[in-house]
Amino acid sequence: MRNDLDFDLAYNHCRKIAVRHYENFPVGSLLIPKNKRKFIYSIYAFARTADDIADSEMLEEDVKLNMLNDFEHELDKIIAGKLDILKDDTKLIFIALSNTINELKINTSEFRNLLAAFRQDAVKCNYETFDELISYSSNSANPIGHLVLYVFGFNPASDKECFERSDDICTGLQLTNFWQDVSVDLRIPRIYIPDEIMRKNNYSRDMLLQKKEDQDFRKTMCELVEMTRIFFERGRSIVKHTSGRLKFELKATIAGGEEILKKIRQINYNVLSERVSLNNFDKIKLLPKLIG
Repeated sequence: MRNDLDFDLAYNHCRKIAVRHYENFPVGSLLIPKNKRKFIYSIYAFARTADDIADSEMLEEDVKLNMLNDFEHELDKIIAGKLDILKDDTKLIFIALSNTINELKINTSEFRNLLAAFRQDAVKCNYETFDELISYSSNSANPIGHLVLYVFGFNPASDKECFERSDDICTGLQLTNFWQDVSVDLRIPRIYIPDEIMRKNNYSRDMLLQKKEDQDFRKTMCELVEMTRIFFERGRSIVKHTSGRLKFELKATIAGGEEILKKIRQINYNVLSERVSLNNFDKIKLLPKLIG
């Protein structure tokens, strides 16, 4: 690894991105030990920047794919110890990421999988089967869980059960986000409700685009919410393999995802006309689940 790279400057740049664009990722959580936060910043900055490329309304499809391919080339250069081509702020992200990868001994396949999901977002707007969503989540969401485990000192070879249960939780979160944001994604337009499940319930993509919120739509959403709940149930046992701040963070993550699903049920699955979210009172209500 080159010793002329300014890692402090690079990590600070990533921190600014994380603070500016914070969403549902523990970039600023007090549950993340101070000495580990810089790693989270670099991971988030990479994912956020690549995701913004994939979701950009200003860029053509081929431009998006070329930019994401450039990101993969930078990962290749991390392995080769060469980070001297990019001439903009993106270079700082990869300088920080190179240190994170080497310090934590992360397999770069985690980042390559994220890029595969972002490329898919750039070209794919709808899905035929639920299995396609699971495959997408294995690239878009599961690597994030793996990376958090790496930050906390876990390894996929020796902590296989943790990584598998993390996959359940992250897939559950990804699916929950889909059902939470059905109306938001339609604006892109992007549809994550599988065609096969809509057909099963006498609903269609055209009806969805027309925002028809009838009983067949509610049956569709009910089925998807129940299928998603199972992932959280499977993932819950991860807390037996963790401790301290990470255990608390995982319990909070699961509880938050399940609460979103509960809220969708409470509005009778009418997610086209109402977007559910967690407010401060909801988070306070979840505290007994976190300390129990």
